[in-house]
Amino acid sequence: MQISQLLIGERLRPPSPPPEELFAELEAEVASYQADKTEEGYWPDNQTNIPQTDRPLMLPEPDLSDLNTQDNSTGYSGDMLATHLNNGHINIKNADRNWQKMNSDFVQRLLTVYKVMSDQYGYDMVLLEGYRSPARQARLLKKGTHVTKAGSYKSYHQFGLAGDSAFIRNGKIVISEKDPWAMRGYKLYGKVAKSAGLVWGGDWRMMDLGHVELRKKGVLGRPEMAEILTSQ
Repeated sequence: MQISQLLIGERLRPPSPPPEELFAELEAEVASYQADKTEEGYWPDNQTNIPQTDRPLMLPEPDLSDLNTQDNSTGYSGDMLATHLNNGHINIKNADRNWQKMNSDFVQRLLTVYKVMSDQYGYDMVLLEGYRSPARQARLLKKGTHVTKAGSYKSYHQFGLAGDSAFIRNGKIVISEKDPWAMRGYKLYGKVAKSAGLVWGGDWRMMDLGHVELRKKGVLGRPEMAEILTSQ
């Protein structure tokens, strides 16, 4: 079924929250992964605003050009996950996953994407972070421009118009792009999200494959709009 038909159909309801154990397991996995990377010297223990030129070089980015091609022998050889972890983009413990705090238009688009991903491609998805408070956005900004250039009310998360998602497979949350199955999913997710009128973070120079947002003119930088949009 076409995305446009789904968007004008019955309103979709957010899925029941996954068991908290899934997020606890993911948090433990992330902590272990981060510790291993620190031990390998991928980044210092207390890295803050280290210039890009002084940071470890990234491995090749994934090829998102052909959705019908999947190299199961090597998967995705890069390590954007490590970068997102160090930058604080993945914050399982303190992330807000309350669908009610997001704008209803964005929610319906994202839920439609979830439905297509599940019904047509067999990928079940889970929300990692939706609404993000201005205070949390400000903390990310303080870490440096290698993390984000967006301060409070400069990110669509503050307006309930952005979300970060991942996949669920065999009762476990999967976020690593190094998993060929997940990489395939991210490619499809970007394609479906864009067909639903969303902007996909996979198209950015600093890729954020699980991120999508609904852009609206005259929103960013206006705190009063955050209250309006998150209540609609």
